[in-house]
Amino acid sequence: MYNLFAHEVTSRRGAIVGWGVGLALFGIMYIAIYPQMAEYMSVLGQISIYQSMGMNMGSLEGYLASAVVQFIPIMLVIYVVISSSSTLAGEEESGTLELMVSMPLARWQIIAMKALALSVAILLILIIAALGSVAVFAFIKTMIVTEVSSFQLFVAILSSWPLLMAFLMMGLFFGAYLPSRRAASMALTIVILVSYFGKTLALSLPSLEGLKPLFLFTHFDTSPEIFTSGIQIVGMLILFGVALVFFALAVLSFDRRDIGVGLWPWQRASKG
Repeated sequence: MYNLFAHEVTSRRGAIVGWGVGLALFGIMYIAIYPQMAEYMSVLGQISIYQSMGMNMGSLEGYLASAVVQFIPIMLVIYVVISSSSTLAGEEESGTLELMVSMPLARWQIIAMKALALSVAILLILIIAALGSVAVFAFIKTMIVTEVSSFQLFVAILSSWPLLMAFLMMGLFFGAYLPSRRAASMALTIVILVSYFGKTLALSLPSLEGLKPLFLFTHFDTSPEIFTSGIQIVGMLILFGVALVFFALAVLSFDRRDIGVGLWPWQRASKG
């Protein structure tokens, strides 16, 4: 199993470095311009579109939470969609999955090592992005007065890992359950869009208040309080719980999958 895990991680080293550096540059750019933009932040905080999205731009804490902590995982979720949908469904289409299941490993071990490798890859990307953001933040702290520490910013960026894990395990489930990579990536993309815009609408429409817990982005704290009150442990546990449920569903679906036969679930039922 270790050899499979090592192979899965090393095969993604290019993506880890590329996405990590790219997101680090994103954080560096947004943090570096803050000293020049600080006097305009209170005006930006009053713009209705920012308020409807739950973004608080009126302080450094709000700016960091809204422009850096929130948007790094939103961009990284693109990699989650690509990697999770190509891990099972994509490998089946390319023919490599048939060779893999012929190895002396149980199917649950194969999917477990793939899930673990992808989880580690996403965490490493976040660490690289966080280190870049923290480096420039430590530099601009000499120009501004703030109670936010570099460590708090580092932890806040890493706090998006449970959210990304939840989407990753959903993608693995869709890849194991649906017949093709395209179907899996489309299903996961729809879930992500509904979750993000559902949370945004729930913040502005009282009628949707009761549905807000159903949207995963609700459990990812991007408020300024993440720097003062710390990470919401309950939200993280919910996201990890969702990830665990979908990982179990992925294992169950992969164990029952007829490799090399791209059928929709209802076609499999009629065939059986």
